[in-house]
Amino acid sequence: MTNPDHAKDRAEARRRNRLAAKERAEAEALGIAPVSSADTAATQSGTATPAATGGLGFRVALRSSAGRAPIREDLAYLPTLVRTRAFLLPLLVVVVTTVVALQRGMLASNIAQLGVQSILLPPAFVIAFLGGMLTRRGAWLIGGMFGVITYAASAIVGTYGDLSAFEVGNPVKGLLDGITANLGNPGAMLTDIYGVAAAGILAGAFAGWYSRFLRAMSPNQPTERDRRRMEAERRKGKR
Repeated sequence: MTNPDHAKDRAEARRRNRLAAKERAEAEALGIAPVSSADTAATQSGTATPAATGGLGFRVALRSSAGRAPIREDLAYLPTLVRTRAFLLPLLVVVVTTVVALQRGMLASNIAQLGVQSILLPPAFVIAFLGGMLTRRGAWLIGGMFGVITYAASAIVGTYGDLSAFEVGNPVKGLLDGITANLGNPGAMLTDIYGVAAAGILAGAFAGWYSRFLRAMSPNQPTERDRRRMEAERRKGKR
């Protein structure tokens, strides 16, 4: 075979490898364990093939982590999503922060003000990002829901909290006053809700993309639960 033929074969092999790597990364991003023909053959012959642990290249991982959001599938997944830690853990953080902020005199503390500003006040990027990182599907839904939930929590703190603890001109108090002032105006309140929901969706979508990108860079790394299980099995083997 001539040298040009060798070059064409190598180029074709590289192209196939790139396509296979992209398919694997997309499957990993959706939480699907891809099964290759080699794995199937190994299973049928009774021999186990060790899984590859190397990550993809930066550009391949970047391309494979971006794509069209499966909106219908994510909406159908919503009843399951609200029962996962991606929803329950951020919700617990919001509830605890709200309860603490409602205690008399608590808002005079700089730490409490920082918690209200970071967790409750719009656009609540921290909570939306946290929820989006904890789920493999519907990260944008998590972000949108917590945009509205944190807005409601801010309205509760602004209405029932001890705002007299704030110093004059405090920006956190100004934001809480602005939210509570719009509660009596349906048009302004709906505008606020639309804004916080949109900001939450964007934050959650970014978190979902970043999570997929990290998994594509190191797709087959064992989880903490897998590590504990392997450690327990190793200890049993020593006995």
